[in-house]
Amino acid sequence: MLNLLNFLWKNYAFFLFLVLEFFALSMVVSNGHQSAIFAYSSNQMGGNAFNSWQSIVHYFNLGEANEQLAKENNELRSQLSYSYLDRNLQVFDNISIKDSLIINDSVILKEITEDTLISNFDYIGAKVISNSVHKQKNYLMINKGKNQGVKENMGIIGPNGIVGIVYSVSKDFSTVISILNTKTRISAKIKNNNELGNLQWDGKKQNIAQLNSIETYIPIHVGDSIISSGYSHIFPEGILLGTIQDYHKKTGDNNYYISVKLSTDFSKLQYISIIRNHFYEEQMILEKTLEENK
Repeated sequence: MLNLLNFLWKNYAFFLFLVLEFFALSMVVSNGHQSAIFAYSSNQMGGNAFNSWQSIVHYFNLGEANEQLAKENNELRSQLSYSYLDRNLQVFDNISIKDSLIINDSVILKEITEDTLISNFDYIGAKVISNSVHKQKNYLMINKGKNQGVKENMGIIGPNGIVGIVYSVSKDFSTVISILNTKTRISAKIKNNNELGNLQWDGKKQNIAQLNSIETYIPIHVGDSIISSGYSHIFPEGILLGTIQDYHKKTGDNNYYISVKLSTDFSKLQYISIIRNHFYEEQMILEKTLEENK
């Protein structure tokens, strides 16, 4: 107690100052005009502080928000037309048939119903946990594996287009062979004329790949979109790969040299979607049978 009294006595001038300041402030606030100014200032300061706090909270919630957006994107992709297999690609309605054995020359062969559309592809959301872009053979690692339904040779797409193909799978993780890998070849086509080729990276610029096997008599233009052909059974038809940036004819070659600016920025990849083809195994068995019979 004696120590407390000694402390107060030694610092009485400071405590007296605080009391007088509080008294003066209360007198100012009690004045109508000054009270309004004080209220405005305190609201402004409080509002700024709250806004700053909300910004901090929002920043730390971005990961959860991005995961939710990725999930919604996958659900929407599953509803797109290229995710369905139409068993009746050509439907004949009211065909006129001239035959002496047929009394009625107008016959309906088939009508499209919802039952003829079967889900061919669905999508699994995942996060990129490691990624390389400066090597000749670049890979990604994602946080989904066998336990989440991922298998080798599944396609990987990002928000802006194709990313790569699943290379190996563990229980909860997978490695992906990127488009930025000199071993990767993607079956592609020019959107405007459906001319088939294959997209391959030459190991140089990380945003430029090459479209091969396009003959020089084919009309092409800078800015033409390059999309997946759908022939690999890995990617649905129509997924963007990039756009033609430049092209020229090779001396003594019947094919163009075509530079394609990739639609995906691999250095900024965070969330991707894994494409699951429900008929992949069945399709590959048939292809293997054809190869064995050649």
